Amino acid sequence: MKLKNLFWGALASLAVFAACEEPEQNLGTPDIGLSVTEMTFDTAGGEQTLTVTATRDWMVETDADWVVVSPESGSASAEAQTVTVSVLENTGLDREVDLKFTIGMKSKYLTVSQAGPGGSAEALIVYYNDYDKEVAEKTYGSGSSWPYLDQFDGWMNQTGIGAADVEYAYSGMSARSNSTSDSSYSDYAGSGNNNMFFGKSAYLATKNIALGGAKDFTLTFGTEKYSQDNGSVFTKSEFHIFLSKDGNKWVELTDYSFAGDGTEGRWNLASADFSVPSGTDNLSICIKVDVASSYRMDDLRLVIADKAGTSVDFTNAVEMDFTAGGNTGGGSTAAPESKGKKTVAEFIAAADTQNYYELTGKVSGFNPTYCSFDLTDDSGKIYVYSVLDASKAEWSGKISNGGTITIYGKYLYYEQKSQHEVVDAHIVSFTAGDNSGNTGSGENDGKYFIYKKAQTIESGKSYVLAVGTKIATAISGNYGYIQVEDATVENGDIVAKGTNAFVFTSVDGGYTIRQSDDKYLFMTGTYNSFNVSSDVTAGHVWTVAFENGEAVITNNEMNKSIQFDSNYNSYGAYPDVRGTYPTLYEQTTETDAPSGGNDGGSTGEAGEYEPQNITWTLGTKAYDGTSEGTQAQKGTVNGVSVNNMLKLGTGSLTGDAVLHVPAGTTKIGFYCVAWKGKTAQVKFSIGGTEVTTISPTANNGATGNPPYTMTVTDSDWYEVSMPSTAAADVKIETLDSANGRVIFIGLKAITE
Repeated sequence: MKLKNLFWGALASLAVFAACEEPEQNLGTPDIGLSVTEMTFDTAGGEQTLTVTATRDWMVETDADWVVVSPESGSASAEAQTVTVSVLENTGLDREVDLKFTIGMKSKYLTVSQAGPGGSAEALIVYYNDYDKEVAEKTYGSGSSWPYLDQFDGWMNQTGIGAADVEYAYSGMSARSNSTSDSSYSDYAGSGNNNMFFGKSAYLATKNIALGGAKDFTLTFGTEKYSQDNGSVFTKSEFHIFLSKDGNKWVELTDYSFAGDGTEGRWNLASADFSVPSGTDNLSICIKVDVASSYRMDDLRLVIADKAGTSVDFTNAVEMDFTAGGNTGGGSTAAPESKGKKTVAEFIAAADTQNYYELTGKVSGFNPTYCSFDLTDDSGKIYVYSVLDASKAEWSGKISNGGTITIYGKYLYYEQKSQHEVVDAHIVSFTAGDNSGNTGSGENDGKYFIYKKAQTIESGKSYVLAVGTKIATAISGNYGYIQVEDATVENGDIVAKGTNAFVFTSVDGGYTIRQSDDKYLFMTGTYNSFNVSSDVTAGHVWTVAFENGEAVITNNEMNKSIQFDSNYNSYGAYPDVRGTYPTLYEQTTETDAPSGGNDGGSTGEAGEYEPQNITWTLGTKAYDGTSEGTQAQKGTVNGVSVNNMLKLGTGSLTGDAVLHVPAGTTKIGFYCVAWKGKTAQVKFSIGGTEVTTISPTANNGATGNPPYTMTVTDSDWYEVSMPSTAAADVKIETLDSANGRVIFIGLKAITE
């Protein structure tokens, strides 16, 4: 029997309200109309009028300080109401604003435009790129990678008076449509869709922007830093802006600001004001990042400024090689030129980052997703970090552990891991070996088992780590974050491969955790990722504590606990609460491979978590399963896939929506949770009269971007009683901008 959060007090208050007020005129369904939708003013300003017809009380919303509306609100009326719009004199650029006339559940907009002596702002845009000509998809490489810039030209969406002859050069850059600049993690009005992701040794150069004789400029761009290893605070010393007048010699522009200084993991706007010498015809801009896989950029814009900025002295420019890439998509399958054969030891000793060398050795730790692996010869071992996409597409399905491979590769020393690596490798040949490279016993290969929820650890037993249906898998290389697979849930148990189980063995101080390939998880350095080794090394001991059904698995050496991070869809080990602790399931009997799908079992029926007999209209900062891109509100609840949740609010703004409740409804039922680590309040009202306010509790799965993985309980279930059984529009809104995020699951109209 679910616990019911019933709100009988709301009925009483409505009854009192009804007794004290005069009967209202029935004006029909909620609606609002404007006599005009556009007004145009000249530079001198002035005033114009329109009429508003509204069947509910209305108000005007605007942030523009140059427009005055009188009156700013009005009562519901069958008569048209006259409203005056006054505009101040404009001494600057052309300007425009949309005035929102709203009755809460429905709104209309009036567009007010005014000319300015400075003309159109568009005429001042020299270059702008939102990188959104075509939305990038994660279908490249082996079929699950974001496109590098030479594979996809959907990011080339440049406009502006100086953009006609622009060319690009780049390295280590990919186009991505996740973690977008218009998401709830953005503090500026980003364009969304695509953004530029800086990989290893990455830069993006935009060349040959025509300046048209202008000297003073403002450069702006949106950027975000989010890293599991290197912190998520934007750091100017890692993010470089270079300028050039010829595309060959460059000078760094260090005088720029970032609006989000001190904030972690959020998009914000960076800007720089600068002036170039007279006679500078063209400008090239290069953004270069020192830290791999941490920074993104969007909305690069160069506009003519009305005042001078930092003087750029090109006489101090130095030659820099920003020449890779090109102006078109594609990429070449031709082999790069090799400077000769080397052993692994010779390759490391040469440390040549510019030229390719031929290496031959045995493959181990192969990761088919990234086509990364260890290459070992008689002189030593080296990690092949990245393979050129043409080679990856051709060879990733053919490579296996234990085989012999020949590659051409370039050297890189990865300082953050103190590790020698091969990058941008071209695969020449591969010959399969006699075994798959699995150094474990192999007794679980190809087998499936039933795993049951555990609340204690028995030494020597095998367990899977799961958050919802996301189970941890073995790390295939020498280090990394733990990737996930979707498991099948049957009657509350998990059915998964034996190779995804980890053996917990009791030792002094805790447990060792051993993968199915007989390698042990351990931690070293400052990283939040894992290392694996066949030897039991320092940092291999873990403690396990059970809290509310979840397992807090903590590394003794680093005091970091294993958590699932939905932003990256992987497991890491963190010093603070950043994700969701896993649940442990103990391996029991062998079973047949699942036929596919997720029946949910006792964890809940699929229909329980989808909307039933109720619809809604999204308001401000509201998102559901139909929202675009990474805003689509979907996920897994109690092991059941859910395609349409309703989310209100962002990290800094409240949200609202209107529920359309059909006639005959006595209650609205739903699950509701607040954002992880937050408290929230949600107000329900009809026609401006409050029905009730609820305070949903925080849920560890309500974090990051969807799809979410959440567990809800009876205490998360609410029922709001309706004041009558007539059809109604119920406004729901969060009340605290600092704690404004909630998620509704399984909204339904109850008629019993």
